[in-house]
Amino acid sequence: MAQHKVTPLFISSEQGQLFAMYYPSSVENTSKCIVHVPAFAEEMNKSRHMVAMQSSAFTERGYSVLVLDLFGTGDSQGGFSEATWISWLQSIEAAFVWLDSQGVESISLWGVRSGVLLALDFLQQYTYPVEKLICWQPVLNGETFMMQFLRLRIASAMMDKDIPQEKTSDLRRQLQEGNCLEVAGYMLNPELVNPIMALKARKLNVLNVKQCLVFELSAESEATISVACDQWVNLLKEQGCKVLAFTMQGSSFWAAQEMVNVPELIDLTALKVC
Repeated sequence: MAQHKVTPLFISSEQGQLFAMYYPSSVENTSKCIVHVPAFAEEMNKSRHMVAMQSSAFTERGYSVLVLDLFGTGDSQGGFSEATWISWLQSIEAAFVWLDSQGVESISLWGVRSGVLLALDFLQQYTYPVEKLICWQPVLNGETFMMQFLRLRIASAMMDKDIPQEKTSDLRRQLQEGNCLEVAGYMLNPELVNPIMALKARKLNVLNVKQCLVFELSAESEATISVACDQWVNLLKEQGCKVLAFTMQGSSFWAAQEMVNVPELIDLTALKVC
């Protein structure tokens, strides 16, 4: 894959400076940009190499790409403990405002895992027109996702009998009471976690999106779309959204212990999106 110039930059937001990597299109006179909405916590870090590869593939097909670090993550201002769901929604809005100032006329959103849920809520809360919504392994139920994340703390405590043994219900109650929690090295702000837990993709509309493209990976050789994702895709179709869904065999790069590449996903996404 050809190497393209990538520009690091900072975008002003209500909370502070947001770091982003800008991949300019290799095609001149294009005004189409894809904004990447990252996955949650360690999943974001484990996805970075795939995101970079996909971004380069998009630029070869006429899109520029803005890979954004949400407030309190990556190299953006703020600590993770300061991050709230509202600040993350405002981070995406800041990216839209910046791209508009650069003369970009068509913006698409590309989410990975819980980044899809964030993108969906952004579409619900704001009225910006979006050309395409690209979904990689979408998280469709915020409560299920966060409860799985909280179990990392439970599992860690089980390794040390001197630490009080907790249940996920205990952790959830602490968050609902407004307390911060440390899980897997991340200090969770209740104003981040509680809104995530309240979100379900099926309750969020995509009326201001022209097309939705969904990509799922499966460990099975004859990969089929998950039941939850299939139900969501059918719901979007019923609502009049133009949606395409694709599934293929591949490893869970966002959760692997070592770096995993899925070049087939890169190729398929570039082909179907562009």
